[in-house]
Amino acid sequence: MRIDEHTSTATHGAARRRFMKQGSALLAAGLAIGFRLPEALAKSGDPHPRDGEFEPNAWVRVLPDDTIKLVVHKHDSGTGTRTALAALVAEELDVDPFRIDVITPENPFYADYIHPLWKVFSTGGSTSVALEYDRLRHAGATARAMLIAAAAKQWKVSPSACTTDDGFVICKASDKANDMRASYGSLAVVAASLPAPKDVPLKDPSQFKYIGKLRKKRDAAQKVCGAFAYSIDVRLPDMLVAVVARAPMIDARVRNVDAKAALAVSGVRQVLPIPARPDVLGGNQAGVAVLADDYWSAHKGRAALRIEWEDSLFESFDSRDVVAHQAAWLDDPAARVVTTVTNGDAEAVFKRGPRVIQASYSMPYKAANPLEPINVTAWAKDGGIAYWGGLQVPSTAQEAAQVIGRIPANRVVLHELVSGGSFGARESKYWLFEVTWLALQTGKPVKLINSREDEMRALFYHSASHHRAKAVLDAHGDLRALQLRAVMAASPEQWEPGYFDRPDRMDYSTTEAISKYEFAYGAPHADIGWVRHETGVPTGWYRAVSYIPNVFAVESFMDEAAHAGHRDPVEFRVAHMKDARHVAVLREAAMRAGWGKPLPRNTALGVATNRAYGSYIAVIARVARRDDGIVIEKLTCVADCGLAVSPGGVEEQLYGGLMWGLGHALADCIDIRHGQVQQTNFDSYRVMRMSDMPGIDIHIMQGDPAKPGGVGELSSPSVAPAIGNAVFRLTGRRLRETPFDLRQAVRS
Repeated sequence: MRIDEHTSTATHGAARRRFMKQGSALLAAGLAIGFRLPEALAKSGDPHPRDGEFEPNAWVRVLPDDTIKLVVHKHDSGTGTRTALAALVAEELDVDPFRIDVITPENPFYADYIHPLWKVFSTGGSTSVALEYDRLRHAGATARAMLIAAAAKQWKVSPSACTTDDGFVICKASDKANDMRASYGSLAVVAASLPAPKDVPLKDPSQFKYIGKLRKKRDAAQKVCGAFAYSIDVRLPDMLVAVVARAPMIDARVRNVDAKAALAVSGVRQVLPIPARPDVLGGNQAGVAVLADDYWSAHKGRAALRIEWEDSLFESFDSRDVVAHQAAWLDDPAARVVTTVTNGDAEAVFKRGPRVIQASYSMPYKAANPLEPINVTAWAKDGGIAYWGGLQVPSTAQEAAQVIGRIPANRVVLHELVSGGSFGARESKYWLFEVTWLALQTGKPVKLINSREDEMRALFYHSASHHRAKAVLDAHGDLRALQLRAVMAASPEQWEPGYFDRPDRMDYSTTEAISKYEFAYGAPHADIGWVRHETGVPTGWYRAVSYIPNVFAVESFMDEAAHAGHRDPVEFRVAHMKDARHVAVLREAAMRAGWGKPLPRNTALGVATNRAYGSYIAVIARVARRDDGIVIEKLTCVADCGLAVSPGGVEEQLYGGLMWGLGHALADCIDIRHGQVQQTNFDSYRVMRMSDMPGIDIHIMQGDPAKPGGVGELSSPSVAPAIGNAVFRLTGRRLRETPFDLRQAVRS
């Protein structure tokens, strides 16, 4: 079967122009507030809107029918991002946040939507609410000021005589019956003709009605009853459903395909090989797609395929050897240490230090496994392409269109939908490359769907890791010198080609929690660093990324150092911490968990803590000995995320993170034997179930009422070390490798 590259030569009007015309028709009689986009207007070919038309914008829209829309350019994977962002606008606009319609941008590639830290169009890193906090509040406040000005103009009163209440501007009279009252929608046309004020004052936090008060999430009722539409529910005319038989081994290529039996399956329409893209960082492996009228027909057709694969250099790869290779690489003169924290002369202290302790820690490859498997729909026509799905990284859709079909960015249209989980899986790009190829080959809408087995074996796993730590303690049991080496693959290489050419050779996504910005502890002599180690196994994004292995190593070793110095683990940490908010969180968690108080027989507590995304957390695990092993009875979690915009959502995120961390501790492991992934579904890759959850106590501290921090990835990293430290206090055995075997621990 021959594969021909598809090259589009059709030329049509720019997508930006289409957006501007459609947007103008929609907004001509309404008010739209946000940040003006002169460069977008210029490129649209229509830089001067018609008289009376408010210029298209990025954020807030008030329409004459009293509809209020918030344009959200951040992906929501069920984390409540849209709930929190709507609250920011609603607070300053003075309207119930659940009255606001949240929509995605008609053109997601405006400069205003680019991530200011990563310089791409993306959602991630627990940054959405923190980054948009001021910007969206200003957008809401500006809209409110203009609506008040419009009312004042109509009523011929001073704007200072007007106030607002849940979507209405009100001018109070001495006799309440004579109050003047106008809905926002009725004022939209006049407001759109007014100049936007600058430097509109924002509410004092003491006046907040919604920020910091929300306990429920948008669309919860629809999700509970099954009415909510996810990306897997997309239906388009003449749409084909595709499943892909991917290479069973890394870098294997298709030698031959016998598609006769597959094409004989009822509903199967086509069988198309998909070429590998090893030239693209994060590009797809080779595969063969079966396209059918529905998923089950495609699934049956794939089962009937007969594919002969080429040999692969990974045929002898065994993930059980990775830890040994990483440990050996540490001692190899060719290994380069990228230093993250340094002070004093740690090496000199180690040479003469009388009390040196050291330990090593490791974690295996792990799969993200969101509840809704990867799926996306693409339709290539008229020289452009449109995508429907959980598009967490719009820049990747741009890249797929350009690389696979030479389609320019202004011909790419995105229909971004809420997804049923991500955990980093929707930051990968292989599936966008695959669906783009298929859409271009067929000329029809194509929905690509992964099964759970596909998801499990799709590669781009969380990197395996190895850490080596050592310390010198003084006569008081305090750290005199500390050294840590984190050995793992580079996280963002698939995203940022050339990043490793930076002078500092720093990978900030692999040095989380051990960077100079976040490392929690101080020692007179410190030498912390990362050593890059690539195995050839494609690695990708993951919820909390490198915080997971780095916090596991740091917090486990801090516990070992405390024990060696005959110090209480909580007090030892406090003695070496540099941040008062972090100390307060740790002490609050210890108090709530009953640290230092008598415990029932065969019960112990363990502690771990970390800071990330401008937030702080501490987790105390309580474990108990049973006849058949050790059980985790309770997790106490205290977090300081500054201002919790949506406390209910924050609690949900912390709870989910604790469950995620429990999986890291007890179950998560991808095994690769002879180059092939062994796990296939949740029977061989166990995820935590409701019955696995211990008692949970979550407490939120408001450490900075003026600024929110991130929480989506905050709570998971401390869970595994807290459990491991508790098991040591109960049994005397250190658990330095995940997943833990708690049955074996009780027999030790």
